[in-house]
Amino acid sequence: MEKIIEEYLANFLPELAQRGIRITGQRGINYGIQLNLSKEEQHSVLNIYYSEKRGLSKVLGGKDNKLKTELQEMIKDKVESEGRFHSWEHWIGSDECGKGDYFGSLVVAAFALDSDMLEDLKDWGVMDSKSLTKTQITNIAQKLYSNYPSRISCIVLKPLKYNEIIADMQLQGKNLNDLLAWQHSTAILALLERIPNIQGILVDQFSRSKKVAHYLKKRDVSIPVEERPKAETDPAVAAASIIARYQFLQQREAMNNYYGMKFPLGSGKNVIETAKNFADKYGWNRLSEVAKLHFITSRSVRQRTIFDNSTDSTHK
Repeated sequence: MEKIIEEYLANFLPELAQRGIRITGQRGINYGIQLNLSKEEQHSVLNIYYSEKRGLSKVLGGKDNKLKTELQEMIKDKVESEGRFHSWEHWIGSDECGKGDYFGSLVVAAFALDSDMLEDLKDWGVMDSKSLTKTQITNIAQKLYSNYPSRISCIVLKPLKYNEIIADMQLQGKNLNDLLAWQHSTAILALLERIPNIQGILVDQFSRSKKVAHYLKKRDVSIPVEERPKAETDPAVAAASIIARYQFLQQREAMNNYYGMKFPLGSGKNVIETAKNFADKYGWNRLSEVAKLHFITSRSVRQRTIFDNSTDSTHK
């Protein structure tokens, strides 16, 4: 299953449970998953698809009833007004991309937004990047860079640097969330140095321990810091999510061209064959140039490579 669908379900399934909507069945379909849903003897079917061309799509089936109407409201794509999380008029939103992808960079972006910029973002179609196609992400990101370059801060860790930093952090008893806290905070601090009158900071939550707030507090940041799930519904965080995904996709495309391979998204079984092909072509030691080696996927690739090599030796 595509990582983007998994991320969507991670937020969507708890909301179903809260509303008393049961999943009575599910199955894989082309490009996605199908869920059979029930509530108070009413039934509906939800198909969730993802492709780079069309982005994330949600299609409801079944008879018209109260459940289908409720689901239509739940899956509607929208960026909420800033009042959902706060009442700030000048604030920073921050989001990341790539943490669940075996291949490619880990990217964090922050965006500083004033309320009088909201009309621009609405006109450009700014929303959670998971609901946008690659083409839409590129077009919107370029508008953001062209019109508000000073309000963007982005930290891109390519795989080689990522592996170096995460290995050092693991020796200190730290983990990926500590690395993300550093990236978010570094991007945010860069904006605070050049954008005045910021009233608050909103981060898409990646850890329950509020690591970004703790990190910024140690650096004498006194303005409020909120780390909230589904924060991409906020326009500043949505803009940051678009920038982060744009940079992630740009780096992945550069990797594809440089190594003459197409690196898949996600970290499931679909990446193992590509990783093995890369190791066969360039050597196991160079896998750190394209992949996040601490993923358990590396173990599967290593075992597959050893097995295939031993099989080849047996047949010689």
